[in-house]
Amino acid sequence: MSAPTFAPVAQRSTWSGPELRGLVAAEARKTWSTSAWWALLVPAALLSLAVTWIVARDGQLARAQAVALASFAVTFTALFGAVSATAEYRHHTITTSYLGAADRPKLLVAKLIFAGMVGAGYAVICAGFGIVGMLFGDTNPGHELSLVLQVSAGAVPVLALWAMLGVGLGTLLRNQVLAVLAVVLYLMLAEPIIAVLAGLADLQRFAIYLPAGSAVAAIEGLSGGQQYGGGFGVAAHPWWVMLLVFLAYTALVSVAGAAAAQRRDIS
Repeated sequence: MSAPTFAPVAQRSTWSGPELRGLVAAEARKTWSTSAWWALLVPAALLSLAVTWIVARDGQLARAQAVALASFAVTFTALFGAVSATAEYRHHTITTSYLGAADRPKLLVAKLIFAGMVGAGYAVICAGFGIVGMLFGDTNPGHELSLVLQVSAGAVPVLALWAMLGVGLGTLLRNQVLAVLAVVLYLMLAEPIIAVLAGLADLQRFAIYLPAGSAVAAIEGLSGGQQYGGGFGVAAHPWWVMLLVFLAYTALVSVAGAAAAQRRDIS
């Protein structure tokens, strides 16, 4: 009589709300235990204040708020996402994190969710400092308050997506220095150069479909200025359409990061 044989049981990874909340809470504890989140938030808020203090003097208050939020606030928010993702690799804690998450996609989703929450918080704080900058510049935001608040609200999903894109990029690249350089060089150098070249070639429409261009269009499309009223300059698209374009970039980078993490050997 032969010994009974047992077929291997396939283990299925299930997703549950309590587990995901636990992973997000773990990401929060990791983040609050470091100084990176506030070290990046402080200059973002102060630069937002300085930009509106200077730009709002010409009376275009909503436009000043849009410039502040779409420039420095965006850069530091994307840097937060990249740093938070690569810190796990830099400090060699990624293996422990993967063991606690059961599978790698769950950990990345938790990181994306928490980074989005932090990015939204960056938007709220930087918008508040932007309004303070207007007051310091002896400009009363009262007559454009609705537009200023409209721009501020629109920056919340945009900065949330920038933080999530930073996480996806950091997961893809792993190296913290490389990820930080990629964010800074792209936002400060690469895309502006592409936009200038597109303008010279009479292809301005192409430039706003780039990642930073679509994010800027989503924010400035709410500023109510003559060239941005309801749409954005040459694009003539509503702000929410440009937000969807930027969402597609965020999803693409995040999926690429997830695929790279799934194939990567972590020891």
